[in-house]
Amino acid sequence: MIIQLAAALLLQSMATDTLVDNALLVSGPEGAYTVFFEEDGTYTTNVGVAGNWHVDGDQFCVERETGAANCQPLIADLAIGNSWTGQNANGDDVTFTLIARE
Repeated sequence: MIIQLAAALLLQSMATDTLVDNALLVSGPEGAYTVFFEEDGTYTTNVGVAGNWHVDGDQFCVERETGAANCQPLIADLAIGNSWTGQNANGDDVTFTLIARE
């Protein structure tokens, strides 16, 4: 049990490190924007949206300053250029793409 817990925590740390070290391009019906996650649990975007993020079990969760919130499955082994679909905090279907942080 302890080994499983340690492995889960390591997976969470590795997945969030990748998100913090890079940026996330979010493309959806309202256009595209870039999200920058910080180590302190906050995030900003290039369109003026900001909020907080945290890990809840195997979910990566964001909450905008407006209160809109959403969780997505935490993805291990992300690399620059990887894309996947999900929903943003507004509930819109979007495509997430990991990009290099500028």
